[in-house]
Amino acid sequence: MPPQRRKSVIGGAAAANPLADTAEHTPPVSPLRDAEWRRSGATLTVVPTVPDPAATVLNMPLPMAGDGPLSEREQDQLSACESSIGTLRLAFWAAGRALQIVRDGRLYRDAYTTFDDYVEQRWEMQRSYAHKLIRAWPLAARLHPMAPGINEGQIRELLPVATEYGEEAAVTVYATLAAGESKVTAGRIREAISVLPEQFERDHVVQRLQSWLRGELPDPASDRPVDLFSSVESRLVALGRRVVKGSGDDPNAAREFAAKLRDLAARIEQQLSA
Repeated sequence: MPPQRRKSVIGGAAAANPLADTAEHTPPVSPLRDAEWRRSGATLTVVPTVPDPAATVLNMPLPMAGDGPLSEREQDQLSACESSIGTLRLAFWAAGRALQIVRDGRLYRDAYTTFDDYVEQRWEMQRSYAHKLIRAWPLAARLHPMAPGINEGQIRELLPVATEYGEEAAVTVYATLAAGESKVTAGRIREAISVLPEQFERDHVVQRLQSWLRGELPDPASDRPVDLFSSVESRLVALGRRVVKGSGDDPNAAREFAAKLRDLAARIEQQLSA
């Protein structure tokens, strides 16, 4: 095997993904789709269209704290810093698209046998997290025009809706919440999803969410325990359907997941009997 490149770290043990590795692989994309082509003589070169604000910030000296209105120089510094911070918000999106390009093109094949080996050994990234990033970026791209600051936590909460009912359903949920007066956060999305009806019919979902936003439905946080159990059961049933749907690519992983659920149920029984 050729020598492996130096490892870097993205994600880690804390970045666990509740969705199965085999679920909902997105279609292949071209790594050159968003590039700008320029001709130099007889040679075509690819020029990236996305600037790199990090270089400017890393070479910027730390300023002394000032008072009063910002000077022109300070305004330039603020603009560069905010561009870099904005890039960080989209880092998960770019990473997901890059990982899909590497996976679908098998660009890892010189040094690694499988894509999972590549992400685990090259990046010290859990394979489940890598597949989650790949699943997340198309939804982030759909939502970006209406929510430029969409973050990974918000997308993570919407992914089960997109997986179960399609991306348009997830967009409907987010757009309905964004039209309300409260700030859209990952926690707010999670609460809204808990009041969704079992069947996703757009007009009915919008009306129900609007009623919930007006306070006409019970707050999920104040539900009685039996309501909590019913909600969890519904989510487990939906998760079970996704696992079965994705089991064709990796049936052994699906069986391992089922075994873990059985172990979890046994531990719950033991704790209740203690």
